[in-house]
Amino acid sequence: MALATGKTAQRRQRTRFELTAVARRLTAEHGLSGFTLEELCASVGISRRTFFNHFASKEDVVVGVALDDDDEALDGYASSRRDPRLPVLSTVFDDLGALVVERVENVGLTRGQAADFKAALDREPRLFGAMMRQGDEQRRRIVAAVASHEGLDEGDPRIDVAVTLLTGLVQRAFERFFSAEGRADERFDAVLDAQLAIARGLFAASTPSASPTPAAAPTLPADHDRKAL
Repeated sequence: MALATGKTAQRRQRTRFELTAVARRLTAEHGLSGFTLEELCASVGISRRTFFNHFASKEDVVVGVALDDDDEALDGYASSRRDPRLPVLSTVFDDLGALVVERVENVGLTRGQAADFKAALDREPRLFGAMMRQGDEQRRRIVAAVASHEGLDEGDPRIDVAVTLLTGLVQRAFERFFSAEGRADERFDAVLDAQLAIARGLFAASTPSASPTPAAAPTLPADHDRKAL
């Protein structure tokens, strides 16, 4: 049964990868209105009905956001529990970074695969709106997952700060991935890992090994207070 489930998941991911890759290429070449869903489905060998088992709209397939994206991985992270021997949120960058990489891997990790996506975004700026809407919902789900994993309240400000920092690092990694010169086979996870490593280094450098001794308050001359009065 597990083997069948694995094959089913692989087939689902392969279909989604093909749909997204073709949709991005067609959008880059013709714009969103330059092709129909029927044409997209025919090029991948599926029906329109099957398409809506994977994506809610043409915009979502280009952005690469499937109906149940991240459900299994994010739910697995949420249901797991932080090792009590580790400080709160100590591994959140690594944990969430791995989820981001798994998410991106489903729709293409190399710069060569990302070229059509960038071209599609350049041609259809409104796709950024779809990405932002998905981002807002995704952030809500990530905050809830982190709270569950860490055993914290969702309103804990530390979660908000951690997710905000990671979101910024992921965005910067995407910017570098899409715009920087580099090998066509360079992978997104390598770019993101570099950003996370820099962040870890900064935090480590800013953490003192021991609490500094507070500076002693200056002692005023005895007659200073009398003059002030």
